[in-house]
Amino acid sequence: MAGSVREQLGTGANFRVRVTIIGALVSIIPLIGIALVLPDSTRDAAFWIYWIMLSGCLLHLLWILVRNLVPSARPPLLTRDLAMGWALLLPSLFTSFWPGIVGAPLFTVLVGATSIAERIRNRSAAS
Repeated sequence: MAGSVREQLGTGANFRVRVTIIGALVSIIPLIGIALVLPDSTRDAAFWIYWIMLSGCLLHLLWILVRNLVPSARPPLLTRDLAMGWALLLPSLFTSFWPGIVGAPLFTVLVGATSIAERIRNRSAAS
């Protein structure tokens, strides 16, 4: 069973993107449980730790995008996986993390912009 899940997640950059997004989405559940039990003073610390993790997820996705900037040179399905970075908007909204609320949709626009830029570049090179 574990081998089949690992195979479905892919390899290389696809695997890293998928695990980053799934990890950020799933980790909100323990945070909510922990926040209900903790007193107010330590609850703030738990949220700060979670916000640092969300920032790391966004930076990791950005790093993968920078390393695979040209869409035609990306591994198969990596563009789709990177475009799913908007999913980080949900935990950002739940925890009121404004850099994630702004950054997640902006990251998806950036992925689309790389595809559009390549198409424009290819059209100008063909004419």
